[in-house]
Amino acid sequence: MKIALCDNNQREMGKIEKIIHLHTSQECECDFFSNGEKLVRHLKKIDENYTIYFISIELNEIDGIALAQQIRSFDLDALIIFLSNDIQRMPDVFKVHAFDYLVKPVSDDCLLETMDRAKNYFNTIDAYFEFSFNRKLIVLTMNEIVYIAKSGRIAYIHTTEKIYKTYLTMTEILDKLDTNIFTRIHGSYVVNLNYIVKIIKNEVFVTHLENEARQKRTTALPMSRTFKDETKKTYTAFLKTRKL
Repeated sequence: MKIALCDNNQREMGKIEKIIHLHTSQECECDFFSNGEKLVRHLKKIDENYTIYFISIELNEIDGIALAQQIRSFDLDALIIFLSNDIQRMPDVFKVHAFDYLVKPVSDDCLLETMDRAKNYFNTIDAYFEFSFNRKLIVLTMNEIVYIAKSGRIAYIHTTEKIYKTYLTMTEILDKLDTNIFTRIHGSYVVNLNYIVKIIKNEVFVTHLENEARQKRTTALPMSRTFKDETKKTYTAFLKTRKL
């Protein structure tokens, strides 16, 4: 697991790195960046992104929220954990889908709790969804699936890379999906909560990166009156589990 630590205070980040290495069973590689510009320049040079970003809100030159927005422009999957001297900026982190918001000085217990939740989150998204079409077995990770749309007998599985087809019924689909990260928004639509960016009136908007250029695509999906209240309730609860 690759972790980026971005803060003006190297001592604070050193403490966090030490706790992670001492108290977590996961093998972690941590890189420290004293400001957002250095982190962005580094990301442009490497071929892979970080799994987790610890970002201080109170960065010099470019603040933590603006830095997270740049990261989200090309990486929607990484976990972003904000660090701050107070809770005043907490409402701002909704728009970048932060995983957690820790108030400095960060206690060992709070940090370890966050890392445990991150581990559980990755275990969840690595779960598999199996189906077949034209006698071919296809296996996807849950996190690859953005949403599933049913049309007649065919269900169209929209992933971050392509669209698959299956003859599974909606009941069979729901039985296979992890209800912690998927919710039904319509009789014919099931959505991955991780890709929802906003809910407006009778529509749910999902965003993901597609094609080789990794361009961001936002899609509006219909939300029926039958599932509207439950969808909003489920999404709100989902955000709260990420301490937002």
